[in-house]
Amino acid sequence: MRHLLTSIRRTPYQSLAVFSSLFLTLFLSLLLIFCLNFLYGLLGYVESRPQVTIYFQNEASETSINKVKAELEKSGKVESVKYMSKNDAYSLYKQLNKDNPLLLEMVTPDVLPASLEIFAKKPSYLPEIANYLNTIPNKDEVNFQKNVVNKLLSLTSIVRTMSLAFFIFLMATTIIILMTITHFKVALKKDELSLLRLMGASVGYVRKPFMDEAIFLGFVSSTVVYFLFAAILFLLYPSLQGYLSGVSSLFIDLGSFQLTVWPISFMYAGGLYILLTAFGIGIAALATHFATDKYLAIHRS
Repeated sequence: MRHLLTSIRRTPYQSLAVFSSLFLTLFLSLLLIFCLNFLYGLLGYVESRPQVTIYFQNEASETSINKVKAELEKSGKVESVKYMSKNDAYSLYKQLNKDNPLLLEMVTPDVLPASLEIFAKKPSYLPEIANYLNTIPNKDEVNFQKNVVNKLLSLTSIVRTMSLAFFIFLMATTIIILMTITHFKVALKKDELSLLRLMGASVGYVRKPFMDEAIFLGFVSSTVVYFLFAAILFLLYPSLQGYLSGVSSLFIDLGSFQLTVWPISFMYAGGLYILLTAFGIGIAALATHFATDKYLAIHRS
């Protein structure tokens, strides 16, 4: 560690330039990852809501409604179908308006319609399900969230593509900048490195000080970025909580388990830090390896 700090003090401006480049790259990368995770969480939340709801007229019997429910379940295109009777609808209405007695006096169970809440297995099945429900007799209304789902899917796809392109450009630019700075640092120590090679020092031994410094700066920059980002989120938390007041949680489906994105879980926060630190160290080490490899290739015995 002492040798490492001495090396940084000898070239403070170059080390600061490396830190600044890594800081900017890691901060923007973390912001992109968080925004994408947030969008995927919102998409998962929307898809977990009843995506198609059919309301029936008073003439519709419970037997006919259950027949529609059975047909939907046999189609293989729905995750689940929930039947809500008039009494169930009235209980929900009372719960939502428990602080407004006037509204409760104006409504009875007979006024509210029975309904089916349909969850599709895939968003692409929604139009077909909605078209089928529109042919059902004694229906009152079919509520289809097509626009909401499609817009969120389009937005997520666009953001993902743009983020990937920007991330590749950012990573390539950072590697080039770090390679240029490391080349300059190698040039400053050219005589010392040449002497080490003449004395029989291995390639790994000559490269080690540069790699140690790169790993150290990658770790420091990723840690600073993470805690700065956490501080910003802490300041914005009340606003985000108010904006998402009706949303209990947002999560990403990873197959075997669900990773909670909001409220931010300990597992998600820890995973972000590990990923960011690995990326910071990796990109710094990769750029340093490429930069020193050119010099060592020329002086390889």
